[in-house]
Amino acid sequence: MSFFNTLRQKASFIDKITESFGSTISRDEKFKLAYKLPPNENIQDDINADVSFVSIYDTNESNKHSVIDLKHNPREKVAYVFSGRIYLTPHYLVFKDTIDGKSCEMILNISTVKKMERSPSPTYAFALVITLYSGSQVIIQFIGLQYRSEQFCEQLKKNLKDNIPKARLLSEFLDTCYSEFIINKNVLRTPNVHPPKAGLGQTFKYPGTVDLIKEKRKLKMWFDYFKLNGQNIAIVKNPNFQKLVRIGLPNRMRGEIWDLCSGAMYLCYANDGIYNKILKDNQGKTSQAIEEIEKDLKRSLPEYLGYQTEEGIRRLRNVLTAYSWKNPDVGYCQAMNIVCAALLIYLTEEQAFWCLCNICDIYVPGYYSKTMYGTLLDQRVFESFVEEKLPVLWEYIVAHNIQLSIVSLPWFLSLFYTSMPLEYAIRIMDMFFMEGAKTIFQVALAVLKINAEDILQADDDSMFIVIIKNYFRTLGESIHPNSPNIRYRQITKFQQLLVTSFKEFSVITDEMIAQERNRYKKEIFQNIETYVKKTQLRHLPRVFHLTDENLSNVYDIYYQSIETHKISMGIGSSNMTFDVFVQFMAKLCEWAKPINVETNPAFNKQRTTFLKILFQKWGTSNLNELTLNDVVVGLDRLMTRDLLESINYFFSLYDKDNDGELQREEVLQLSEGLLLLTEPWKSGRLVDMLTKRAIEDNIAERIAQEKLKDIQDDKQIELPTTYEVDELKYKTEQSERYLQAASSFLQRSFEYAKTVDLSNKIDLIDLSDNDEDSDKKSKDKGKIYESLKANVALDPTHPKVLDLASFRMIILADETYELFFAKTLRSSIYVNKDYSADVSNNSRGNALRCMLDGIVADGRRVAQQVRLRVDSVTSRGGSAAASSVDHSMQSSTEVANSSYDDIDDFTNDGNEATHTHIMDVMSDDEEKGALLKNSWLDEEISNETPNSELTDGPKKRPVSVIVPDGQVHLIDFEE
Repeated sequence: MSFFNTLRQKASFIDKITESFGSTISRDEKFKLAYKLPPNENIQDDINADVSFVSIYDTNESNKHSVIDLKHNPREKVAYVFSGRIYLTPHYLVFKDTIDGKSCEMILNISTVKKMERSPSPTYAFALVITLYSGSQVIIQFIGLQYRSEQFCEQLKKNLKDNIPKARLLSEFLDTCYSEFIINKNVLRTPNVHPPKAGLGQTFKYPGTVDLIKEKRKLKMWFDYFKLNGQNIAIVKNPNFQKLVRIGLPNRMRGEIWDLCSGAMYLCYANDGIYNKILKDNQGKTSQAIEEIEKDLKRSLPEYLGYQTEEGIRRLRNVLTAYSWKNPDVGYCQAMNIVCAALLIYLTEEQAFWCLCNICDIYVPGYYSKTMYGTLLDQRVFESFVEEKLPVLWEYIVAHNIQLSIVSLPWFLSLFYTSMPLEYAIRIMDMFFMEGAKTIFQVALAVLKINAEDILQADDDSMFIVIIKNYFRTLGESIHPNSPNIRYRQITKFQQLLVTSFKEFSVITDEMIAQERNRYKKEIFQNIETYVKKTQLRHLPRVFHLTDENLSNVYDIYYQSIETHKISMGIGSSNMTFDVFVQFMAKLCEWAKPINVETNPAFNKQRTTFLKILFQKWGTSNLNELTLNDVVVGLDRLMTRDLLESINYFFSLYDKDNDGELQREEVLQLSEGLLLLTEPWKSGRLVDMLTKRAIEDNIAERIAQEKLKDIQDDKQIELPTTYEVDELKYKTEQSERYLQAASSFLQRSFEYAKTVDLSNKIDLIDLSDNDEDSDKKSKDKGKIYESLKANVALDPTHPKVLDLASFRMIILADETYELFFAKTLRSSIYVNKDYSADVSNNSRGNALRCMLDGIVADGRRVAQQVRLRVDSVTSRGGSAAASSVDHSMQSSTEVANSSYDDIDDFTNDGNEATHTHIMDVMSDDEEKGALLKNSWLDEEISNETPNSELTDGPKKRPVSVIVPDGQVHLIDFEE
């Protein structure tokens, strides 16, 4: 026992290692993948049992080995007994032996159960006899506690009752199975039985040269297998099943075996009528996938006669179109038409549809996605296998820079259909549906090994391609054409390929493939994402205000916001809904971030309203979604450096009819939008340039005043090491300034609005019943009318509209709003990742600390202001010094007004230019851009422009600025 305990522990350890390399999927998912069951077939119960299958058609005494003595069984029969575990799902009974996992595998749809009865057994506590529709029996003898056996049977009984509606469809479904046809015709001798509908091969013949004698022999072997082990959705698979598949399927049976092995048969039975419903519901609709399908229809196995007719093209179109509607994430991918065309030779439309579904979802996931990530991943896995199993060949390929994927990629993508003659590719598919994706790897490795000597003589890719093409073209030829032994002469290259594939490379297992896929998945996905990103950025619309780095950051945040879209896998919609748009803008814009509802309940409502306006403005389609192109173009317009363009664009957001005028309600909405956009500055979460200049000049004034005593001694001016900043004061002043700007804007909007003449004055309708009521209401009407006239904005007789010119004038007349559209708005949109990370923290004092960081970056201006003030005092002499300093001190607003003096001196050669004069000149479209670039509005130019007084002065010395919360910031002032 100690030996088995040790072995069990080792096995458990190996399982953990395997799970660590593979994907973490649930037990139910592993179970459904192993047996190709439909998605809803989760395990309800499982138990150890001995199972026997007794066929009603079994009359061969040589098959009777192990006797099962069941009392009260009217049909005492003998059969093999297999020990294993039986699983129960809503519609299936699944059994697998514990000997080697291949001796007995039963997949039984409970619709085939005709009767279930309990039968006592002398050796088992509990036994169950299940009689199938054909009369065959499944005998289940439970191992373990009786109450567990009772639970299993109760659940099975419940499932049988729930499955009664589905069981009524069994007869119709069996009529589509060729195995039922040959049993009914040759065993039951049913009269007037006809073969079921099949693929195009039934009409247009099957590929290759058909040897009727071999076909009949193969068909007879399958007929014998069905008699002993059941058929279709009530079949028992044993080693003979695999042998019959490997020697080659008869053409008439190939469709059903593919259907059975792939699990498409189970999907088809579970989803009866769904295929036709998809076609009917989407009839007449168009999509990009359908357009691509139409282009490839006549390029799908054109050498096959069936696809030279309208019937074959119609079937192919139907299946591919139905799949594109069922799985819109995939839609249609090149090479899918080749695989589907091969399926339709042996399967009906509905069977081929469900088979294609399982190929894409289970066998080769990701092969036919938009990014083809599955194919690229398996190419990397295949290269690792070549490096491991064929090291000499791999070293030669690497040394000569031969691209293996040029040849091998079509093998995987088209499942060999476009590489080798159709009759041989179909034989590969026989094994593919039974063994899974490892078949492709095994055959591909065998091709390289067989041709290794010739490949080692190739110098480049072209010679490599020629060698492989020539080999596939001669697969039907003998490998020993000159041998005196006739048996050797009959061995073809294709037979050699099969032996090499499934014997020498049988070491390639599903576990190895899963391990290698997991090893390279991250690398491949990153490469795909990088490629997709470069491609999309290269094809974005032209922008004028966003840099390449900005676009890269916007791209990343855009797809991070759409969590359902997987770039590397190409699944999920890449368009942005409004809910996602709100989250996206919150990551990019300070004014779009949600705030505490208790402190400002109206803000979030205004935020949603404004974002809806932006969403509708940016959208270019009728799908109520935004694409990446829409978002980039919209952000680019918000980020404009042109003051007039920024003002005009904001006006256009509310001018929905594009008539250049805003009605009263639209003006009110626009004012609410301004309140929303400026909220971060009203609340003090951010500090604008005017406040920053006020702080800088205040610091300079205080430093200059403190250094006046040093002037008397003609000493070198030394800047102090610390200064305190009153945070609350500046935040309060900034908040009042923005509130005053909002109030002034609304007042001026209706003051300067244009009156609209009405031909018919508004009259209040009198609906009174008598004269007294009429007189009373007339007086009330007069009061209401007078109250409306008292409010200019609400005067019903003189409605007003605000045009674009008036709006521009009002904005430019207000210093705060003018700066807001010139720079402040642009600075609140964080298209730079690093900057957005720095300002994303909304804790107390964060805004002022960010402002101090700006002072550190532009500390030369503070030093310059100190020097100008001290120089002014020095030039005037002692008595004039105090007067000069007093004259130079200004209020924070006055300092802000002259905050661009240094820029005016640089750009205008000392000539002053008023705001009004600049705006008048900038209204000319031809000169607007040039003047913007060189005017006082472009502050960034001044920050980068060296000043002779600063560069020639002494070296910098750090000065500490202290804010009330105790934070200390070092600022480099000029001495």
